[in-house]
Formats: sequence, structure tokens, C-alpha cells
Amino acid sequence: GVIGSLDLVFTKDLNAVYVRNINLPDPTFTANGADNRPIYYKAFPSGTSNSTTNTRINPNVTDAELMSNTSKGYSYFGTIQFKKAFNNGLDAMVAYTYTQAQSVNDGGSIAQSVWRDRYVSGNPNANVLSYSSYLLQNRIIASLNYRKEYAGHFATSVGMFYSLAQSGRFSYSYSGDMNGDNSGGTNDLIYIPRNPSEIKLVDITGMDGSGNPYTYTAAQQWADLDKYISQDKYLSGRRGMYAERNGGIQPWRGQLDLRILQDFYVYVGKEKKKRNTLQLSLDIFNVGNLINNNWGLYQVPNRSSLLTFKGYDATGTPTFQYPYLNSSTKTPLTSTFRNDLGLLSRWQMQLGVRYIFD
Repeated sequence: GVIGSLDLVFTKDLNAVYVRNINLPDPTFTANGADNRPIYYKAFPSGTSNSTTNTRINPNVTDAELMSNTSKGYSYFGTIQFKKAFNNGLDAMVAYTYTQAQSVNDGGSIAQSVWRDRYVSGNPNANVLSYSSYLLQNRIIASLNYRKEYAGHFATSVGMFYSLAQSGRFSYSYSGDMNGDNSGGTNDLIYIPRNPSEIKLVDITGMDGSGNPYTYTAAQQWADLDKYISQDKYLSGRRGMYAERNGGIQPWRGQLDLRILQDFYVYVGKEKKKRNTLQLSLDIFNVGNLINNNWGLYQVPNRSSLLTFKGYDATGTPTFQYPYLNSSTKTPLTSTFRNDLGLLSRWQMQLGVRYIFD
């Protein structure tokens, strides 16, 4: 009595939108050091502080987006499902889905934001693929439902639905316009250093929450950054390489939802043969969080703009800082994720009333 099914779907872009900024000059420089990506500042390394005049062919035009087409994007998924209906009003289902999706652009409200918001480590106009921003690679779902009619006038239904999936994707980037493409300063993917010789960190000075001055030295920053990379599953496996667009994966999250329906049958008509139904419903979303406040939590990155770009030295080597997670308490950034305290990490309850006509 078990029914199994297998679904396989492949989708290919034929004429997807591909956006370039044709007011961006060709790169004439590359950064010095392990992160040697192309640089779009016209004057390098001097003059890199004025990105408006030094990163445009025509400084009087903000951007000039050219929309064309690309056929490189694709996606596919496979779902295997098993379900069974029992004789006593009980039915159960479990399914697993694996998905892969890659695109050239992540999408946006206008052409300028489509180009501006794409994370890059090379040419911002390149027609290259990376992970789609809404990709959930693995997902498991299961449901269990029971329904019972009794006394000729009532029926009770209890259903549970469980979903376990990776929560989302994100990109590790620099804060600041390292490559000089003048796209907002947060779209440059980081280079993941293998050792301190592959990144030039500079001291951070400031005032803590008590008003005392502090210096977060370059050596201290490297020690904390190295620990952070080592504990991060994605970054630790890509030392010596650039981060990928949407390469970071948020942790698995499970959510259990509960629904209870109570039907009251009302017989109407001259011969009382038509059966209408007054239905009361109770839905509890993320019921696990109601049972235990450590269950059903949604986790987000502490900081996806991991490093702050501080400019170039005289040799054209980029300099960076690894800021504290909390400068007031001088707390370093040591872990990738934190619990989000929004609605996705909370249980919610909904009551409903419905009248169903025959």
C-alpha cells in the first residue's frame, strides 16, 4: 500500500537577461599580492579615493547598463516521495528534494541594481555562472494526518507537517570598493587567505563602551580571522581561493507545524439531506518552538561583509581591517551564525472559522 514517486526536472535558460555596465572602463591594473583581481580605478594606486571620476569612461554618466541575453543559466531538481493511506483514517508522507541552480544575474528591480548587486571577484561585466541566490539545495518534508468522523454530526482532523532544509545562501564580501567598479562598495567577493602573508591587515584604533582607547593590532586581527576561517566550513575549504557568489550556506533548520480541524455537520433543506459544515481550525506554526525555545530557530550570518577594505599602499597592495563584532566590548567575531530573533524563530498561532455550503 505504499506509493512511491520520482520527479526529475531540468530547466535551461535560452534568452535570460544579461546586464553589463558599458560605462565601466577596461581594467589596466591588477592588485598586488595574493588577491590580484583586476582594478578599475583609472589612477592606481593614487587617486583611488575618488571612485566617481576614476571608475567611469564618462564621469558625467552614472552608469550605462546594456541589456542583452545569455543562455548559460540552468537548474534541475529531483524529488523522491513515499506515501501511504491507512484504513483507519491515517495517512503519511515523506519526501526528499535535491536542487541545483546557477545563474548569471541574481535579479533586481531595475537594470542598474541587477548589475550593481552582483557579487564578483573578477570582471563585473563577465558572463559567468554562480549559485542562484534562492537556491535551497537539500530539503526533506514529511506529513502525518488523521481524520475521524463520529456521531453523525462531527469530525476531527489532526495534521502535522515537518520541513527540514538549508535556510538560504549568502556571499562573503569586502566592505568598501576594492576593485573600483563604483557599484556600491559591498559587492567584491573576498579572497580567503591561507596565512598572514596573503593579507595585509592594519591596526584598528577606537574607544570602547567605557570611553577607554584601544588598539586592535594587525597581529591580533589575523589571529582572530584565522580562527574564524578555520571554524567556518565553507571558508576553511577555500583557503587560497576567492569566495563564490552565494557560496555560503546557512544552517539546516527544521520546522514542525500543527493543524487541528473540528467539523460540525449541519443538515439543511426540506428533507434535511444537505450537509453543510461549520469548521473551526487551530494552526500552530513552528510548534517545536512552543515546546522548547531552542527548537525551530532560524540562523543568519553574524557578518557577511567579513573584512573592511581600507585602501592601497604605495605598491598597490590592498589593506584591510577585521573589525570587532562589538567594538564597545571589544568582542571579536568568532562564529559564523547567530540566532535570528524575528518571526521565523518564533511560534505563531492562528484561529479560523469557516462555513462550508453543500
